[in-house]
Amino acid sequence: MNQPDPRDTERPLTVGDYVKQIAPEIWESYRMPAWPPDAFAIAASLLQKSGAYTYAISSWPPKEYARSPNRWVSDIRQLGKQWREAASSNQDLPSALARWWKIIRDRDGLPVYLLRDDPDLSAALLELCAAADEASVGAGIPGDISGKTGEDPFGNEAKNLLAPRLKKGSTLCRYIPGSKLRVLPKLHTPQSGITMRSLTHNLALCPAEDVEALWYILPTQPEFRVLNLLLIPWPEIVTPSCFRPLEQARCDLLNMPGDYGFFTYSPARPPLEIGKQVMSIFERAAELSGQIDGVVLPELALTGSQRQELRTKIMERDAFLISGINEPPSRGDRCGKNYLAFDVPINPPEFVSELIQDKHHRWLLDKRQIVQYSLADQLDPGRFWWEHIGIGHRSLAFVALRPWLTVCTLICEDLARQDPIAELLRAVGPNLVVALLMDGPQLGSRWPARYATVLAEDPGSSVLTLTSIGMSLLSRPPDFPEPSRVIALWKDALGGRPVEISMPPEAEAMVLTLTVKYKEEWTADGRSDGGVSGYPVLSDTKPVLRKR
Repeated sequence: MNQPDPRDTERPLTVGDYVKQIAPEIWESYRMPAWPPDAFAIAASLLQKSGAYTYAISSWPPKEYARSPNRWVSDIRQLGKQWREAASSNQDLPSALARWWKIIRDRDGLPVYLLRDDPDLSAALLELCAAADEASVGAGIPGDISGKTGEDPFGNEAKNLLAPRLKKGSTLCRYIPGSKLRVLPKLHTPQSGITMRSLTHNLALCPAEDVEALWYILPTQPEFRVLNLLLIPWPEIVTPSCFRPLEQARCDLLNMPGDYGFFTYSPARPPLEIGKQVMSIFERAAELSGQIDGVVLPELALTGSQRQELRTKIMERDAFLISGINEPPSRGDRCGKNYLAFDVPINPPEFVSELIQDKHHRWLLDKRQIVQYSLADQLDPGRFWWEHIGIGHRSLAFVALRPWLTVCTLICEDLARQDPIAELLRAVGPNLVVALLMDGPQLGSRWPARYATVLAEDPGSSVLTLTSIGMSLLSRPPDFPEPSRVIALWKDALGGRPVEISMPPEAEAMVLTLTVKYKEEWTADGRSDGGVSGYPVLSDTKPVLRKR
């Protein structure tokens, strides 16, 4: 006798089951969520889980707008404004929201996988998402380039909700915990393909998994449309002896196979009087460009104590500091640390923000790289060598500095091995991604250019990669036998090929001038952002010559 397939009798996940999982307090109250990001989280996640978001490009706008399809956009935009005001003042919500919420409530027992076959429910969810998106314009973004002034209760509430909380991260939601789902501000809307990310300008539906999302609103000269970055590609000298193998007994993974080992990196010549050196470079760079807004150093460029000395001096000049930090194991630690620090001066002047982000992946040196960096005297080419650093709590920080500039910073392997951060990064679509590398020359034919191009195409981020001049000169890629001084690479969505940035022998740093270009972006349901999406583009590069 044939036994029934248990898959045929399994109770499917229903709309009510799912919403109760992520927002039990909201679902059990029966009331429409008053705060737009909460409603967005429910509607958008149902659309994504069911695949019903494609309804926006197959049967849209709703049938009542068949004779005047453009009117749907103006109506939903006006509804968003009304919702924003009501959410901030405890007024009654617009009646349309209650109507859409009732449709969702009435489908309590509908299996989620059948949602896309219900046109009324799909339309209600899409309209709820669009209205919440329109209600959340500017949430989490500093300043306003249009010069608007006055109190913004919604914006203030969004800022308070986004403030990073210990082990909870950031989210725009009031009642949906970040451990279940996150909603963050959004900077770019993909202009090709169709995913849930195609449906919003201002709100990003983000996973709540092993990477903690952190959002910092730290405005620096929000009215400026030019950004001058000082790139200091330290260390200037890297030798094979900087890389050392570790005895297996000293390492964490004692059961690793014999063809794997661990290595550590120590700088050949730690800079002396680092504050004096950097500020000398800073002054000469400021003479070239008039204003330096930020200083960037590559992966492993500084020690923790050097960074502490330098951060104060840089921020006294109203500039931010992005630096890669190398720390050997301290007492009681088995592994060293490889992390980045993002230090930003904000008002009042005496207050500064400290942001630390660990590297997410260890560097694996194989035979090809050992040969490329001439490390065979130090590391056996017949084995694989792991960077001996700890991998602990994973986080990804977004720093909103200006209306057109939200920055996300990565460390080397985190650019190449995009998991587990890829989905989060692409959902938000930061204007600028800065990758700090311990890598060879940043040539357009090498891996950093490939991954930078991926991010420039979708979600539309501009990408800057930076390595040290010491690593660039040490490297001998197979197709480039001569030493290269290409320390950085730039790629944006509006330009053509990646731009290689080479530092002349007589220089010790480079100044990059970024300007913003604005481009109109469209959601898949036909809403324009009004041409306010900011794209940082590379306008100029200048070498900072050595002091004579």
